[in-house]
Amino acid sequence: MRAIVSALGRVFWASALAVVLLACQPANGQIEIVDQAGRTVRLSEPARRIFFSEPGDFSMLALLVENPASRIVAWNRWRLDEHTLEIWRGIDPAAFDQISQMAVDGPQNLSAESLIVHEPDLVVLDHFFGKATHVVRKLEQADIPVAILNLEPLLTQENPAEGLEKLAVLVGRAERGREVSQFIRTRRDRVAGRVKQLSAQGVEPPTVLMEPHAGIGPCCLSMGLGRSMGDMVAIAGGRLIGSEIIDEMSGRLSPEYVIASNPEVYIGTGGRHLESRNGLVLGVGIDPGRAEASLRAVMKRVGLQQTRAMEQGRVHGVWHGGFGIVNLELIATWLYPEHFHDVDPAGTQAEIEQRFLPIRLQGTFWTSLQAKER
Repeated sequence: MRAIVSALGRVFWASALAVVLLACQPANGQIEIVDQAGRTVRLSEPARRIFFSEPGDFSMLALLVENPASRIVAWNRWRLDEHTLEIWRGIDPAAFDQISQMAVDGPQNLSAESLIVHEPDLVVLDHFFGKATHVVRKLEQADIPVAILNLEPLLTQENPAEGLEKLAVLVGRAERGREVSQFIRTRRDRVAGRVKQLSAQGVEPPTVLMEPHAGIGPCCLSMGLGRSMGDMVAIAGGRLIGSEIIDEMSGRLSPEYVIASNPEVYIGTGGRHLESRNGLVLGVGIDPGRAEASLRAVMKRVGLQQTRAMEQGRVHGVWHGGFGIVNLELIATWLYPEHFHDVDPAGTQAEIEQRFLPIRLQGTFWTSLQAKER
């Protein structure tokens, strides 16, 4: 009798637990996440008419679905060059041409009315545009769900692709989101783990000058910490010069400061938007010779010729529109070529394109100058 009562008790508690779990699930098959601002976002079905506030979010969606253009009703394509746009258009020109191409430079210029007219079933704002709380309020009053998500992986976070994983749930591709996230985290952890070993062995971190939009003015702009590209230098085991005095995303260092700091490695970031400004030119449709020539011109400015980076041929350029995990691997191999000799950034990019993207990117996305090119 006691065994029967015990068994009935277990059945009762199992049933009660099941009821509780069912009560916690969204009703009527709803899709539900908690976004990165702590807000609950619910959809009745996977999103198919999305607005993105961040230009790079098109490429992030492309990691999750085969035809991202077919899922986007409007998009803030601000800052993207025509060549990059043409690459994404090539997936499905007809669907791409139906997207409302907006150019909004900040939350102060974002209009709820300009979004509502497109009847989106999901508005995705990054944290920068998420500051437009009055817009979020108006959209929700119009029954338009808003998710505040940073889709570009933040490699300093425990789960770098958290935002991308949450978007994957909202578009009905949760498993794909986990697969992409695991790919990124595994490679990030490989770099961070080796850097930790080097630190434990007492290896001195190399000093690095990382210059955003390299070459557009006198030497030299420099990245600060707490921002994506500058943080990659820290993750890869480098010491970013200027970070002790730069509080923003970037700031200007004098040639005298650069010469006195004498960085061992120079890394510039560039893109096609610098073609007419004598800057570092990298990206879609750029051939290797042109990229190298632009980096060589960048290094002729006062303050850079006298650095150890130039003397030892440790001068590099990277496309700031590239995949973050590829850029991290590049930086690690540039800082510690012997310890990361088996890491293949080109192979990582090729695997991303083969496994996750519906297209292949054609162009030059990083370049270097050797010692003989001083």
